[in-house]
Amino acid sequence: ETRVSESQTPILFCRRSVVIGCFVIGISALAECLNCPELKVAADDFIHQHFTDVYKMDEFLQLDVKQVTHLLQQDTLTVRAEDQIYDAAVRWLKYDVLNRQQYMVDILGKVRFPLVSKNFLSKTVQAEPLIQDNPECLKMVICGMRYHLLSPEDREELGESSRPRRKKHDYRIALFGGSQPQSCRYFNPKDYSWTDIRCPFEKRRDAASVFWDNVVYILGGSQLFPIKRMDCYNVVKDSWYSKLGPPNPRDSLAACASKGKIYTSGGSEVGSSALNLFECYDTRSETWQTKPNMLMPRCSHGSVEASGLIYVCGGSLGNNVSGRVLNDCEVYDPNTEEWRALCGMREARKNHGLVVVNSRIYAVGGQNTLGGLDSVEYYEMGSNEWKMASPMPWRGVTVKCAAVGSVIYVLAGFQGVGRLGHIMEYYTETDKWVVSSKVRAFPVTSCLICLVDTCGANEEDMNSASSSSSSSSLADGRM
Repeated sequence: ETRVSESQTPILFCRRSVVIGCFVIGISALAECLNCPELKVAADDFIHQHFTDVYKMDEFLQLDVKQVTHLLQQDTLTVRAEDQIYDAAVRWLKYDVLNRQQYMVDILGKVRFPLVSKNFLSKTVQAEPLIQDNPECLKMVICGMRYHLLSPEDREELGESSRPRRKKHDYRIALFGGSQPQSCRYFNPKDYSWTDIRCPFEKRRDAASVFWDNVVYILGGSQLFPIKRMDCYNVVKDSWYSKLGPPNPRDSLAACASKGKIYTSGGSEVGSSALNLFECYDTRSETWQTKPNMLMPRCSHGSVEASGLIYVCGGSLGNNVSGRVLNDCEVYDPNTEEWRALCGMREARKNHGLVVVNSRIYAVGGQNTLGGLDSVEYYEMGSNEWKMASPMPWRGVTVKCAAVGSVIYVLAGFQGVGRLGHIMEYYTETDKWVVSSKVRAFPVTSCLICLVDTCGANEEDMNSASSSSSSSSLADGRM
């Protein structure tokens, strides 16, 4: 018999209330009347976490104006976007518009219009008759429109009206075929399923991919000659378009994103030695800038962002057989525009996976001059020290991995004589590896990989894509 502790009871009660269609808002009110603070906190937290479901319930519409204004002003409401807060506010007003119209300024004043998307403001909010007839509410909308014209520095001065809510996330790992562009898929770590992505761009080898603000940027690489164009995939609109690529086209480069900027490092021109180039693309102004060169040239390396700093680790001095494999690491501070050498990895490696989990940078697999590696090590940012972790149950010459939460997923790789057959998971908190024997790995070993947040993506597009894709789930297939 399964026993439930007293501390778990309030949370379980709240969960069941939503599942069976009961009213979690009523549970919160009841807990306050009965002076049950633990249940009250659990119920309120559940309301905030599941606000996108709660505001669509009839019970939300029956709250009084004081209760609604208190709820809508909470920073901890978990939403895809501020658009949903606006939707909740208008829904409540229209439920009894004759009696509630007098509260429009109070209710809509809790909507952070600067955070409402520009498209939603212009197409939906401005067309709302309730707002068109209210000068005070129109001022709020105009303030929201002006926000999108401000510089990042000026936006920060707006204070509470531009303070983000708790963001609702739906993480997927995107893999792009590289040499086989028709093979592009999402991996969903929640149910271990694969979903096809429509992928029209031409094939490119040894490119890099990075995700920022709903867009995957695919840059560098070559197809006989270096590709100058940067391909962009908007996960919200499910659309592809192209932008101008790095000033110095090359392959075997690395890329990462920080604060609206994409940083590209190293790489090599076809068949030549490694480069120490470092460039920056501003996603807002859509311009490229050349930044101070790295301390050491490198290609086939890894690059990640952590706490606003750009880390590059490992790689090779050249793409030919004689190119020395590196254990050297360095870090770039965008504020000072300076590079600083770090403690070297315990093993030299290239074509490895490099991911950030909490305050650690993990280097996974790859190869050195002797061949493929199964070793895993992590860098403690606080102590400038590399430490060994449990090795992979597989030795890979190339490793394609990404981290979701505290788990690292290895989804593709090449062994030298064959590719990775099934996905692997590394649990950083327990230092344990798990092979998912019923979930096949991505079939293209020269792929690009990056973590994306599909929350806010068009759900109809996502669902239609899911229905036409092949999927596999992990029920009990772990070894």
